[in-house]
Amino acid sequence: MDIEVPLKEYGLTKKEIDVYVALLPLGSVNLQEIAKRVDLPRTTIYNTLNYLSNKGLVSKIIKRGVTYFETVEPKKLLDKIEEKRDLIIAVLPALESLKGITKESSSAEIYAGVKGISTILYDVFNVKQQTCYFGSYSLSLDVLKNLPKHIRNIRLDKRIPAKIIIDPCDEEIFHTNKYKRLTEMRFLKSMKDFPCMIFIYGNKVAMYTLKKDLIGVIIKNEQIVEAMKIIFNSYYKKSKPAKL
Repeated sequence: MDIEVPLKEYGLTKKEIDVYVALLPLGSVNLQEIAKRVDLPRTTIYNTLNYLSNKGLVSKIIKRGVTYFETVEPKKLLDKIEEKRDLIIAVLPALESLKGITKESSSAEIYAGVKGISTILYDVFNVKQQTCYFGSYSLSLDVLKNLPKHIRNIRLDKRIPAKIIIDPCDEEIFHTNKYKRLTEMRFLKSMKDFPCMIFIYGNKVAMYTLKKDLIGVIIKNEQIVEAMKIIFNSYYKKSKPAKL
């Protein structure tokens, strides 16, 4: 499993990830021991350890004048996420009042890169409502690594139903009752090279590219939603129920 992408999404830099992952199996060690395993200058490693310490992911203890470092339990990563979530929830009413109410019913937002696509996917499954989407699942995994599976788990946890048209594939989770109850999945071979993933949810359509530049957009417009539903239904008729 590629752990670098989730840790980047969590907010760690490449250097912080390298140092953190190298330190995980070592227990309590000094800077010299860590430097043997990370290809970075000692000053950089030391500064990075301090950054990780400030983020609550590394603890420090001084023994006989020597500083020893040790990672805290990895599950503390979840505690930090919950802390940030609670802080945002506390100020959310104030933020919403600042945004005000817009009179325009249509809007379009453009995003780029993995973080941008992550923002799009979180928006798709933010509200419990049926979602229809289609595109190349295999390309999504190639480009976004574990992000599609992570978002899928969020959808299942929120019990959001979905109708899906993707290229033929098989994963263990597809056979579970939880997945089958919430998902109507159909296969279409031509989706394998489909250059986008497209989502229809509520009064919005979201899509992102899967080739070359990673660009995505969220469009709020009733006419575009209706047009995409027609396209989805056209592919739906051509596709076949997934028999796994």
